[in-house]
Amino acid sequence: MNWYNVAAVFTFIAYDFKLDVSGLAMATASFYIGVGLFQVPGGIIAAKWGARRTAIIGILESSIATVLTAFTTQFLQFVMLRFFVGLGMALFLGPGVTLAARTFRQDSQGIGVGAFQSAFYVGGGLGLFAWSVLAESYGWRSSLIVAGVLGILGSFLLFSYVPKDDLREEFVIKMKELREVLADRWLLLLSIELFGFGSGTILVSTFIVYYLEQSLSLSPVAAGVIGSLGPLTAILMCPLVGILYSRTKKARLLLFTLGITLTAAISIIAIGTASSAIVAVIVAGLCNGSITIGYLAARDDFAASPEYESLAVSWVNTIQMLAGFSSPVLFSTVVLSYGYTTAWLVGALCIFPLISIILLASGKRRTTMQ
Repeated sequence: MNWYNVAAVFTFIAYDFKLDVSGLAMATASFYIGVGLFQVPGGIIAAKWGARRTAIIGILESSIATVLTAFTTQFLQFVMLRFFVGLGMALFLGPGVTLAARTFRQDSQGIGVGAFQSAFYVGGGLGLFAWSVLAESYGWRSSLIVAGVLGILGSFLLFSYVPKDDLREEFVIKMKELREVLADRWLLLLSIELFGFGSGTILVSTFIVYYLEQSLSLSPVAAGVIGSLGPLTAILMCPLVGILYSRTKKARLLLFTLGITLTAAISIIAIGTASSAIVAVIVAGLCNGSITIGYLAARDDFAASPEYESLAVSWVNTIQMLAGFSSPVLFSTVVLSYGYTTAWLVGALCIFPLISIILLASGKRRTTMQ
């Protein structure tokens, strides 16, 4: 919820702070800088302290920052707090994937990671729809307070019901092993691939509601309903993709196919009608399954080194999250100069070479630390 809620209520935020689409880009970029910069530190902390403890700290910090965002009086304060929301999410993401996978047997972990991603998009669907309704009725500040309080409650649920980590007292983080993770070629290619997916899905999830309101003159509720179709589609897609990957292990084929589909979806938005936007949002939602594949493939690369599973996922996420900083800024710049139609087409063209990088990967992957 704390990931998508600002995109859903930005029309109201823009009115209060007298902003245009570049303000949404700044807030989004700040959030993703926080997520991106602290992915690797979060993975290292999880290797030493355990995935459960790190995830709880992350979701609690992110939720508190969301509540504080509701009390900002200047947009600069708002942007800075979105950075801290992103920081908390960085501590949660990699460890969260690890906790979800460990819940299932080795041959069924695709379902676990897919279910984790589905839960993420349940929050996204609520963030884009429910928060639009809540903000229209009670104001955007109230909607952010509710989102933050729900996140705080979620951290207490994690503390109460998720089993403690089985930590090895003799485990010591070694620089040589850290370098192996960070220099792994397969992880680097996965990172660039997911950077392409992140660039595309972030454009849709961040700008589609505001675009429908400002360019196609839809009401905030109607735009929020359309925007929520992407996360809702992803809820169904992520477990299915997880199962498919677990059975085939064909990460390259699955990722490239989904990448071509995402490129087509973003191009369709440029048609400029509500119906084309609905189709594009649903298709883009299907492509969110790529993140599930990326997480599973990263974990498989270090399956024999459980302490470094969260770090492998976090490292893949680091480069991916740079898309959250770069793509909104570039997109809003093109919008202000040439309009939305050109911006959607340019976005699709820029994403294609990124999602094609996975074709350079070989089939041979690491199975253990050297």
